[in-house]
Amino acid sequence: METRVALEFRRLFLKAVDRFLSCALAMLGGRIFLFVICVYTAGASHLYAGEECVNCHGNIERMRELGAPQFVITPAEIKAQTRMSASCGDCHLGNPSSPTREEAHKGLLSARIIDTKWNAFTRSDLTKENLKEWPTTEPRGGKMATQLMPKLKIKGQLRDNRDFKLLIYHDRNPETLAFNPLIAEKTCGRCHADIVKSYLKSSMGGGVKTHTQDQYVTWTGKTGPQSCGLWVGSLAQPGQDAFTDENLKTFNSHTSMPITQKIAYNAQRTCNQCHVGCLDCHFNPQKQSGMESGSGLHSFSKKPTVLACYGGGKSFSCHAGPLERRRGDGYMRADFTQASTNGKEVLKDKMDIHMQRNLMCVDCHEPNRETGFHADLRRDVDCARCHSKEASEHEKGTHRRVDCTSCHVALIGGYAFNFWTVREENPLTRLQGYFVDAVSPLLIRNPKGIWIPVHVVPHISGNVKADDVVLSRKLLFRDRPDSEISREYFSHDSYAVTGLVRNVDDKDHDTMVWLNVDRVAHGVGRSRTCESCHASRSQRIRTRYEAEGDTYKDVEDGEYTIVADREGLRLIDFKGPDGGSMPRGLEPFAGKWTLKGDFSLPEITARKLYDKLENDYKSGKVVH
Repeated sequence: METRVALEFRRLFLKAVDRFLSCALAMLGGRIFLFVICVYTAGASHLYAGEECVNCHGNIERMRELGAPQFVITPAEIKAQTRMSASCGDCHLGNPSSPTREEAHKGLLSARIIDTKWNAFTRSDLTKENLKEWPTTEPRGGKMATQLMPKLKIKGQLRDNRDFKLLIYHDRNPETLAFNPLIAEKTCGRCHADIVKSYLKSSMGGGVKTHTQDQYVTWTGKTGPQSCGLWVGSLAQPGQDAFTDENLKTFNSHTSMPITQKIAYNAQRTCNQCHVGCLDCHFNPQKQSGMESGSGLHSFSKKPTVLACYGGGKSFSCHAGPLERRRGDGYMRADFTQASTNGKEVLKDKMDIHMQRNLMCVDCHEPNRETGFHADLRRDVDCARCHSKEASEHEKGTHRRVDCTSCHVALIGGYAFNFWTVREENPLTRLQGYFVDAVSPLLIRNPKGIWIPVHVVPHISGNVKADDVVLSRKLLFRDRPDSEISREYFSHDSYAVTGLVRNVDDKDHDTMVWLNVDRVAHGVGRSRTCESCHASRSQRIRTRYEAEGDTYKDVEDGEYTIVADREGLRLIDFKGPDGGSMPRGLEPFAGKWTLKGDFSLPEITARKLYDKLENDYKSGKVVH
């Protein structure tokens, strides 16, 4: 077995060889590909010297005997796919010098599949039936969101295996589902130590007190409530591989229905699935396509793909959740679109124009140069980078106090309601299966006086302590001084606690009523019409919605109207299916989703200029 110093020297030598070959490829092109592969094969063989992994996994006959011919891979293929100078043991640990399978696989890191009861399994734990249509984790099936997940063949068609909910890579903890920094340091950190250290300081890395979500621990705290839910199971450090009861105790001191440790930890697993590790962003398994393409089960992507930001096909929500659901402003849309049946028909093909032009998320959301932390990305983007002329003209024009997205995001979908209610003695059950048709976003002013588009979603939170509830006098943005929350960036998102209903029923008891108002920024395309903003100073958005899955009491399909004018922001005209009367389940909250204040749009002062611009827009002289 080579010493660590020898291994490190070999790694650095091969890295230098890699750089030389990359330059050679760039200068001479594909004609030297075979030569490069020969050199790679020689380098890879040396890299894997002393590792018994390749004696099995590089031998087709041996792998057939073991019943896993799909896992045959040579050192040269690993090299071509990963584009890295890492051996099997560098990434998977284990005991690669051992000649026996049992000894070699001790401590081996591998992906795990999570079932609907939060149990974690490796492939060796699964039945033949579950493995039959899931021989590898290469993409298959018709849904991008679940393309890496287990499949079953039903009536000749591949379908998702509903017994499983998530796929996690080996830098995640099977107990908490959170990223494991200690594993990252032993694997990715062997070559990228500074990056791993930097990543743990970013909100994406999920280190101690680095992201804002873990500050939401009660519904009634000074941070305000949060649509995604509460952080009720704090994570043990430094591996984030176990739960502690710190946040559970805090939540239970502010609720009339305490939750058990089991409920808290399962709720926390749901949150942790979106706080990602190195592999979630950079590991990009593909269908095995031969040496020439360099794609296969060990493919990586230096620049995270849009799909990676959307969960990578592992059934995660990640950014697909807040975009497609909470904000309704999807970037990818397609089969990620969250809207009513009618809304999906309108929105699913209306992906963001930047997505249509194959821009990755990180092309616009650049690294935050102020911190320099890896994966600390700017929330706001600089449109002038690509649209300098338009941005310059905009700064001088009538709409200089209007954010670009206020015009260029014309339609959104997303949630119609979030009911945080009781199910099976769990007051942290979210009934979220209500989705709107394609509707216009509402326009409001942020604290800087800029008009931004938002999605307004009515919420309730049951079993609060009534004395803890403080009604909002205005729309509260999720920044200081409005909210006592620490964050590294300015947030355009806001909320308002608009009501308290005592003794709703024998389950939810005292219930807090509130509005979640999140900024909309995607689905960018041709601008909305002039009259959609300027026909009236008040905004009225008729919002039809459709129920899906488990529902709140008798609330099924229906509609309501969002009104924003000089009197305030409010939801009115609640109706049931086919325009019927308000569902009884909503009656306790009638008139409660109301906030006073001036939400009216500016008055047109130059009517002649407006009429000219509107006519030019309608006639096609101005394309915006």
